[in-house]
Formats: sequence, C-alpha cells, structure tokens
Amino acid sequence: MKLIGMLDSPYVRRVAISLQLLGLKFEHQSLSVFRGFAEFQQINPVVKAPTFDCDGHLQEITDAWNKYFGR
Repeated sequence: MKLIGMLDSPYVRRVAISLQLLGLKFEHQSLSVFRGFAEFQQINPVVKAPTFDCDGHLQEITDAWNKYFGR
C-alpha cells in the first residue's frame, strides 16, 4: 500500500495517522500536486491528494473513506 501526497496537507496527514492507528503498513510517497503536477497527473489524472495505491489500483481518498477508517 502506498499513500501519495505531501504530509503538510491535513488530508494526507489524517489518512497517514488513521493508517498508523489501524496498524496498517504503508509506504509514503511525498509528492506535491503543485510542484510535481505533471508527475502527479501521471499517477492520478484528477490530481487530488491524498491518492492511495493498493497493488496498482489507484483510489482517491475521500472524506467518507477517512471517516470510515478513522473511527
């Protein structure tokens, strides 16, 4: 599992903390949607952080996902 986005974003940070609290192992790829726009767009065409890569399946992490796992 890979979490993509900058930890200075409260949304990315919230997901990282939730994953840690749940004891789920993940890799973090620090990539800015601003400075690394073209690279981020290749990963996620919508260019939204946080993005979650689980074995090659990309998913935008929505507030609902975070609320569900952040309980």
